[in-house]
Amino acid sequence: APVVATTAVIVTLITCVSIAKAKDIYLGGLAWPYFSDTGRDAPGYSIFCAGLTIVAIALVLTWLANYEFQRQLIDKESQGSAENLYEPNIRKYCEIVRVLGVLSVFGLPILAFFSTTSYPDTHKYAAYWFFVLEAVALVVNTIASFKLARLSDGNPYYSSEPGESAVKAFDPWNVSKSSKRRTLYIQVVCTTLFWIAFLLYIPIGLALIDEFQRLTIKDCLNLDLGEKYCTDTMKLNDNETVLWNYDNAHGLNQMRSAGQLMCILTLVGYSLSFLSHNSESLEDDTVEPTV
Repeated sequence: APVVATTAVIVTLITCVSIAKAKDIYLGGLAWPYFSDTGRDAPGYSIFCAGLTIVAIALVLTWLANYEFQRQLIDKESQGSAENLYEPNIRKYCEIVRVLGVLSVFGLPILAFFSTTSYPDTHKYAAYWFFVLEAVALVVNTIASFKLARLSDGNPYYSSEPGESAVKAFDPWNVSKSSKRRTLYIQVVCTTLFWIAFLLYIPIGLALIDEFQRLTIKDCLNLDLGEKYCTDTMKLNDNETVLWNYDNAHGLNQMRSAGQLMCILTLVGYSLSFLSHNSESLEDDTVEPTV
């Protein structure tokens, strides 16, 4: 499922951008456009809708497979530790991740089918829904991965008996061949990069841009986009088209579109970290003790 999601999103992105550039589709004058603008007009719209629907299905399966792996790992590590109070804590994190991950993907087909020009509010809030829930899911899942690595390598055991050691020493950054640690490292890096891009794309970017403006019919005609296209197909009212004009805040919109791209790429990288979830991960890893 992670490979399918990764392949689908990359193919969809490259195809939509390539078609938009080849057909000289209006993209707001941005060097790197918003992903949604590339899937606004036919034939990119059909590819955009189909691609994001496939991505949504694959992401649901990815988050569910991730939860199943975590559940099996917790069950394995908790064997013989009936009084381990650390296990329920990890399970709560895993449950939260599963719910957030599955709920977030419903935003993808919605934002795909409800285009940014025809249904701007629906499209916008569906995108926010997806990225915000994914942002939280990445953080919570990375915390869960840290706790799982700690449970596996350090075997923290909270005992009700006095005098017993509460938790064994655990250094998550100690070099090890543990697949769980490799997963953790990848997830920490991708989550950090995602949050930097996410902040630039949504909260900071939106706070700095006063108002999004429509492209006027006059400007549309001056750009030689076609009389029928400007005065009929994309007409909003007597003066404006449904197309967006980013010239009033070109630099900020370029920053947001770059942030959006980085969010997509880091999500791809994060999902690939799940490829280390295999049967070998459920076996005992050989970890040399830290002196």
